[in-house]
Amino acid sequence: MPFERHGSGYIPGNEHNRKVMRDLLNETGPGMCLAKWTQVTMHLGVGLTHSCHHPVAHKIDLEELKDNPSALHNTGVKKKARKQMLNGERPSECDFCWRIEDNTGEISDRALKSLDQYSIHDHDNITQLKGDENVYPRYVEVSFSHACNFKCAYCGPTFSSAWASEIKEHGTYKLSHGGDFNYTTDVPLKASDENPYTEAFWKWFPEAKKHMQTLRITGGEPLMSKHTFKVMEHLLENPEPEMELAINSNGCPPAKLWLKFTDLVNQLTESGSIKKFTLFTSAENSEAAAEYTRTGMDWNLFKQNIEYFMENTKDTRVTFMAAFNILSLTTFKDFLEYVLFLKRRFNRNGMYKWLSESGLDTNDSLQYDLDKYRTQYIPSCAEREENGGSVGNRVGLDIPYVRAPEFLDANTATMEMLQEYLLPAVDYMYKNLANNEWHGLLGFESWEALKLKRIFVDVLIAVKDARNHDETTTRQDIAKQRARFYEFVMEYDKRRGTDFTKSLPGMKSFYNVCKLEHEKLRTETKQDDAT
Repeated sequence: MPFERHGSGYIPGNEHNRKVMRDLLNETGPGMCLAKWTQVTMHLGVGLTHSCHHPVAHKIDLEELKDNPSALHNTGVKKKARKQMLNGERPSECDFCWRIEDNTGEISDRALKSLDQYSIHDHDNITQLKGDENVYPRYVEVSFSHACNFKCAYCGPTFSSAWASEIKEHGTYKLSHGGDFNYTTDVPLKASDENPYTEAFWKWFPEAKKHMQTLRITGGEPLMSKHTFKVMEHLLENPEPEMELAINSNGCPPAKLWLKFTDLVNQLTESGSIKKFTLFTSAENSEAAAEYTRTGMDWNLFKQNIEYFMENTKDTRVTFMAAFNILSLTTFKDFLEYVLFLKRRFNRNGMYKWLSESGLDTNDSLQYDLDKYRTQYIPSCAEREENGGSVGNRVGLDIPYVRAPEFLDANTATMEMLQEYLLPAVDYMYKNLANNEWHGLLGFESWEALKLKRIFVDVLIAVKDARNHDETTTRQDIAKQRARFYEFVMEYDKRRGTDFTKSLPGMKSFYNVCKLEHEKLRTETKQDDAT
């Protein structure tokens, strides 16, 4: 069965093509995934790498790196997994996809990642390889350091200098039933230290960039690293007009850096030094809940900076990375409304452009199903083309599922939370899907909604048959994680001067359930000790 294509030849990630890609991969084996070859994330501050956000990152071998800078991507661990895939095996590190496929029948991320434009066209060549070759990736994510002014709840000292300072001052979080939280032996190198991983990157990059479709700089907070600006200036001097550049940011770096960053983006796009630019920013709830989850965030400043970037750049895109976790659950629909507001304000399509050019007022139509973010006026699609350049789809959403730490995994939720908060959030996305026959790009894409749907299904399966009358669980693994969550929140509030139930009032009943799980387990432990 052939892939469906747009007139330009582009292969969209629709349901038909996801099935075709899954079947094509399965011709090689049930564990085949092109991402192991075509994609890489490198954390150079600590020397870690992986090719997908689901498997845990592993150490880059310095001995391999001495003579082969491409070992930033082509590690022994990856080559072993590549051979397994080519030989019809399922690498154990990719268990998230196997869980989705085996338990739900849904199409997993290995098909989605292989369907990406930076993977799909290499399929035939990759399936002819043996697995031990050194290859240049098409999609590269690189973090130069852990410098960051945020302490997000699900992050840690490996990827945040603010977290590292807290751990240095207070120590790790001493939690029961599974060991300490945010203990690490991966101590990031200081910016002033010699870093063999960064040195290898600058040896590898001049040639590697010629093979890249996309280079994405992550963090820490990338705008706090001199190497981020070095890359931008390098590309101004050594253009790669067919390469897409993307940079992550928490949206609240020191003030002058945001202005410098926005100016350099404009220089890169206006000079044609890169093909296009995408800003990836992170949020997974809103207002006080966002500021609680992401210590260091100022929600109003965040919105101001994101909207400033959108208003003062052309031919750019902003994608929100909503790292979905238990703290997201009760306010996620509110966050989705803000994203939808930005889609309606900055995205555009031909039909609505024609409507406004024909003299019709589209303002009310563009504000359908907006409540909190309803405003007096949203620019027409015709006005947006003049102000925003040629890119029509300027606002997007990705919803990765946070699986670690396990006590922040959404599968610790109660049925009450799913009913009251998560189900309405999924409904909201599907109710406001972009319809290409009418308001394409002015709503959520089907693949964006699918990400949340799959999380909902995964959580529901974990919760539905393990419910006691008091909302505690019959599953010992979930009970332990809820108890750990309670201990974590108690210590989190103590260290940071925060108030969990005040910032996330919708989670008060869940907090009480977690407290009850903690008390039950403590009682059971005392009884076991007595016997």
